Amino acid sequence: MKKAIISLSLCMGLLGLAGCSKDEAPASKSKSEDTIKVSETYSSSKKNKATSEKASTSKTTEPSSAETGESSTDTNIATTLWDTNKSSELQSFMQSWGNTMGQSYNEYRPGNNVNFYGMPLPEAVLGTTDSPLAVNDTIVSAEWSDTGESSAQYSIVAVYSDAQTASGMASRHVYFFAFTNNQPVVLVSMQNQGMPDKALHTTQTENQALNSGFQAIAAGKSTEPPAAAAQPEPVNNDWTSMEEAIEFYEATYKNPANEVSKDIAWENYDRKCWSMTEQEGNRIVLHWSNISGAGGSYVKFIKYGDRTEITHYDGNMSYPDSPSKRFHVRNSDHQVI
Repeated sequence: MKKAIISLSLCMGLLGLAGCSKDEAPASKSKSEDTIKVSETYSSSKKNKATSEKASTSKTTEPSSAETGESSTDTNIATTLWDTNKSSELQSFMQSWGNTMGQSYNEYRPGNNVNFYGMPLPEAVLGTTDSPLAVNDTIVSAEWSDTGESSAQYSIVAVYSDAQTASGMASRHVYFFAFTNNQPVVLVSMQNQGMPDKALHTTQTENQALNSGFQAIAAGKSTEPPAAAAQPEPVNNDWTSMEEAIEFYEATYKNPANEVSKDIAWENYDRKCWSMTEQEGNRIVLHWSNISGAGGSYVKFIKYGDRTEITHYDGNMSYPDSPSKRFHVRNSDHQVI
């Protein structure tokens, strides 16, 4: 009986051990099987790919386009002000636009300058030079940029001029296509002589077709070539007489919208003090003799289609090499622009 009890106890003990082993075995077996499956599923090449993808994912900190809702194309357009494609579009546009204006324009850039009345452009006004760029009579910093971005106030991306193609007494133009505060702007100059500040003076072009075309190209939008306009009647820019130039001068200085209207004391003004020095086509030079009889000055007028350039030379010895002031006046209302 005692042996039977011992045997029974031994059997129950073995059954208890077997029960513990049965509870732990499946977990161990499952773990082993999972390990085998992983090693079988990934070949060496797939392991490398997974490692590479994992590394790539770990380095990416910016949100995906799906998360932001922006496509990569939209981002490029928004961040790229200028590129080679836009430059090519501007070339085509300028050719068409020049044809509608009856003019022919060539493209220039650093290393390929245009001789604009003795000034090599654009290089002469880029960076820290002795002949800076002036916009609306304010000297600004300018740099060349292939992207539309720079540390200067004006980032110039293209320059076009008809200086080498204009004939006779026709006025020459130089256009600067630039970005300021990330906004596209077209500057124009017809300055044909040096200024006291040695700057090249420019203003924003009033040609709406040119402004709109550059803005569209800068925005990445397609542009239609400017439609060929009917040729207007020829404009006669010749001065007919000294009296015509004097009347233009008086109307300009009597216009209260002009700052220069404050520069003249009419009580000391007498038409008899004027005399003509030179007259040729759209160019006329008048001399002013002081009422006191001592000293005098010169004023040069150059008439263009819609504006007239007035240049002052203070003192009899200043003409023609030392101008003191120059500005443009709109012919329609005698307003300085």
